[in-house]
Amino acid sequence: MQAKFRNIAIAAVAAGVMSITACGGSTPQSSATSSAPAVNSKLAAMVPENIRQAGKIRVGTDPTYAPFESTDTDGKTIMGLDPDLANAVGGLLGLDVELVPTSFDALIPSLAANKVDMAMSSIGDTKKREETVDFATYYWNGTLLLVSKGNPKELTAEQTCGGRIGVIRGSLQQTTFLPAQEESCKAAGKPAPTADVYQTAPQAQLALQSNRIDGVLTDAPPIADAAKKNPAKFESVGPLLKNPNPGAVALPKDSKLTVAINAAINELISNGTYESILNKWNLGDIKIEKSEINGALS
Repeated sequence: MQAKFRNIAIAAVAAGVMSITACGGSTPQSSATSSAPAVNSKLAAMVPENIRQAGKIRVGTDPTYAPFESTDTDGKTIMGLDPDLANAVGGLLGLDVELVPTSFDALIPSLAANKVDMAMSSIGDTKKREETVDFATYYWNGTLLLVSKGNPKELTAEQTCGGRIGVIRGSLQQTTFLPAQEESCKAAGKPAPTADVYQTAPQAQLALQSNRIDGVLTDAPPIADAAKKNPAKFESVGPLLKNPNPGAVALPKDSKLTVAINAAINELISNGTYESILNKWNLGDIKIEKSEINGALS
């Protein structure tokens, strides 16, 4: 795993080969993907009766976080890793996929309120979240820092002392990575970083561009792509911080659908579809070898 993350760091910091974000909404959308795989009758039989009768899975997603999910140029089609993978899973299970644009901090509450059947939006599987929802893992990510060109405050992803740092509401970077820097900054005799919390990554990037904050701390793929697409304005800064837990599909607690989703992801891993989708979005370095149910380490 460490070798993979060194590769991500090189690609993200030096070449910026990963992608970025777009905008959300409130109306369910479909995504444009390659043709779905043939139905797997064994996997389809695992689907709960109410979902099988509905003929579809409602998938909550925040389309502001490409390459995981973003809005296409038509302003409504949601594209990215998560829509493609969701459609591949749906194909195996004999179900259509309905993408429901949902803000990141509302994804888990939407599961509890039965507004969606599952959520895919670069969600970290954590022990705390496992208290209220279940997960089926499908990638392992890392974190980088986005700064203005030239990095005027000489910040690093693991040392943002004294900086105003943009984070996404409810993200791992807000709840874990940035608070963890307080002690190291104090030990170095420097002030702790200040978190500026945003609803979406584009909002945080706009704040950085207008010099309202000093950096944006979030997952590596959108950071790398922002630097790649705006080289005169931004640059990505490491070192790559390995996220402590895998990313996963979130599902209602004790839902029978969890077992079906987990099995479908493992089938996609086995038949090569999973890796093909990752490679399509330049995300091969975050792949895992096996999907697990509730795979959090912390």
